[in-house]
Amino acid sequence: MKPQNATIRILSLLKDQKKMVAFLLFLIVAAAGLDIVVPFFSQRLIDTLVSFLQTGGEAPYQALFLIAAGILVATVLNRIIASIYNVEVFKTVTRAEDKARHQAFEKYLYLHALFHHGSSSGQLIGRIDRGAVAIYVILYEIIGHSLISPLVTLLGVLVVLAVKSPWIALAVFLPLPIYTLIVRRLAWRIYTIEQQVSDEYETVSKEAYDVAGNVLTVKKFSQEDAETAHHVQLLKQMRTTQYAAERLWGIMETTQTVIATVGRISVILLGGYFVVIGQSTIGEFVLFITLQNMAYSPLAQLSNVFPRLRRNLSRAERIFGILDEPLHVTDTSSAKELPPLAKDVVFANVSFRYGPERQWALRNISLTIPAGKTVALVGRSGSGKTTFINLLLRSFDPTEGGIAIDGHDLRDVTQESLHRQIAVVPQEVDLFSRTIGDNIAYGYGTLHPHTSQGVGAGPSRDAIVTAAKTALAHDFILKTEKGYDTLVGERGIKLSGGERQRIGIARAVFRDPRILILDEATSHLDTESERLIREATDTLVKGRTSFIIAHRLSTVLHADIILVFAHGELEAMGTNEELLAKSPTYKRLYDLQFSA
Repeated sequence: MKPQNATIRILSLLKDQKKMVAFLLFLIVAAAGLDIVVPFFSQRLIDTLVSFLQTGGEAPYQALFLIAAGILVATVLNRIIASIYNVEVFKTVTRAEDKARHQAFEKYLYLHALFHHGSSSGQLIGRIDRGAVAIYVILYEIIGHSLISPLVTLLGVLVVLAVKSPWIALAVFLPLPIYTLIVRRLAWRIYTIEQQVSDEYETVSKEAYDVAGNVLTVKKFSQEDAETAHHVQLLKQMRTTQYAAERLWGIMETTQTVIATVGRISVILLGGYFVVIGQSTIGEFVLFITLQNMAYSPLAQLSNVFPRLRRNLSRAERIFGILDEPLHVTDTSSAKELPPLAKDVVFANVSFRYGPERQWALRNISLTIPAGKTVALVGRSGSGKTTFINLLLRSFDPTEGGIAIDGHDLRDVTQESLHRQIAVVPQEVDLFSRTIGDNIAYGYGTLHPHTSQGVGAGPSRDAIVTAAKTALAHDFILKTEKGYDTLVGERGIKLSGGERQRIGIARAVFRDPRILILDEATSHLDTESERLIREATDTLVKGRTSFIIAHRLSTVLHADIILVFAHGELEAMGTNEELLAKSPTYKRLYDLQFSA
């Protein structure tokens, strides 16, 4: 299906505000009408004064006061309408901007894991931010003072001139097609350049975000100057491209000035001729020039607004690119709640690969895990362990076969009900730049730290403290600046690796899951931290169906079931003693780690 035009999609954001848009259009027409009426008052005033000077008679004081009052009333009404219009336009456009921003951010969060693995978070968030701002600019240009209002004024002036003097109307109108053709061609070239500018700007944002996220590494390797120079070079490249568009803007403004001047001179000559031959009055001559200025003044606005629309359309299209990204893992219309795990987890002939042309990451995996068992996953890097876990989490669906919990295929249950039963303690625990308490209770409907409203009932402090004590994190938390209310910094930078790991375990304890996933939870830690985490983990796995990924066999020797992966296949499964006898891969890993 052909993608919908970006401008139409942007305007469709106003569908839920149709009455307000209609009201705004009414205000535009009313304001334009009042603008056009004022020159007629001026014409009448000039002709009245000229007639008095030529013929004498009684001074036209009454006419002067009436005309002045008319101009005052028209001007005051125009300003009142403009004030109402400005406020309502801003509110209408910002609501549409927020709608687009919310839709894009929600879609970003719901996109499948493979999309996030292959994308830059900084680039995508920057794309959403710039795209939403571009949508605001486009809508404000269209229903604000830059597009519809000048067009209504231009149309009104041409109609009035056509009725008043067709020849003057022709003099005003003739340059417009030439001007429109030139502007259209230049606007397209500006749009093309702005697309390139957007690409280069996103590259700058992505690189800056990447460096900011690894700033400590930059400092360790004394690369401050090198990264700064690289950033300057990227900015310079972007600006060079951007300046090409600015030169075209200059050409467009010059063209507009020349054509407007030609039109003005034509009206002056033709209007002056009509006065000389007695076909028009002095007041009408002034009226013609005023209306010509009113026609070309919005034309000057239009000469700027069309390139601005083109420039921002190229940015807005990028936010629609996120909105159009397909969701590979979705709930079916008949998806049901997954009941609490009670019996088993079954993999039935499961195979998976990351693309039609890619090799199989997992092949023909069939096994049954009884509820309450501790399962260890071992194997070399790239053997399929992480893919196995991601399929259980339904980060993506199997290419072949199926996974079931208590007989319920994961594709037939809601993702939310599945994830509600699972807690994950990853190798590197991800923490938000929030308080320790918020991080432990994350996912429970906690109050967001920057808002006054939460989702659902907030967690009790006692439950958070109990979870922290179970994870052996309570003591170090009390030593922090504000205890459970201490902000952990971006990605938990204020905490050590072992402390972050224990916060991750406390989060899992607080969630009280039926299925627990520990992804190399004791890697890269000092001996004391590993001991504490081992004790917390032993408490955590009791009574739960647990999956533990670890490269060090010492952490999984006492697991109920050990799964050995090799080249995407399940080579063997059993206990430590059984695998030493029947699994070459396990025997080799065991000898490497315990030969000393």
